[in-house]
Formats: sequence, C-alpha cells, structure tokens
Amino acid sequence: DGPPRNRRGRRGKAKAAARAESAPPATGDRSPDRALARLDEVRGNPPPGAPTPDEIQRMIEDRNEARRRSDFNRADQIRDELKNRGVVVSDEKGGHGNALTVTSWRYWHD
Repeated sequence: DGPPRNRRGRRGKAKAAARAESAPPATGDRSPDRALARLDEVRGNPPPGAPTPDEIQRMIEDRNEARRRSDFNRADQIRDELKNRGVVVSDEKGGHGNALTVTSWRYWHD
C-alpha cells in the first residue's frame, strides 16, 4: 500500500514541478526605488496644492476609520477634501484589511 498520497497523487506533483520549471524567469527591476517610480507613473504628477503622499495615506487611514465607525459624513468630508486638493480615491468593493490595501489613490487634474 504505502504512505497516503495527497489529492494530486504522484503525477499531479510531477506536472506541478514541470510547470514551475517552465515558467518564464522573472524580469525587470524589482528594487524599491523602481516600485515607487511605477507608483508615480500610475498616480501621475501632483497638481499644485496637492497633499504629500504621506499626508494622503494618513487621510485615507482617517477616512477608513470613520467608515468603520459608520461616520459616513466624516468619511465623505475627507474624500471631498482630497478631491478638492487634486486626489481621487477608489475603494475596493467589499475590501477588508488596512486602509492602504482597501483604498487606492491617484492625482487628478481638471
């Protein structure tokens, strides 16, 4: 008989190993500086009067805390303040977790 096997059995393990070996190698610069540069490309250039990224993150955390407390008036005020200063926020539908994984942001120019 032998030891119990998992659901995939021996052939499933071999197929998984073959897929892993044939996967294309990782390419590109994965440095933190490059990651930040990519975020800047996605988020755009800050318009005049826009808050700093640190200030935006703090405001998003405050906004999501207000949402958790069901203080939607305060959450809307923070969102509107960010928008008036050139930042648009977007919430992940049904997202759970901390503010920065649930809410993304980018700069907005009229």
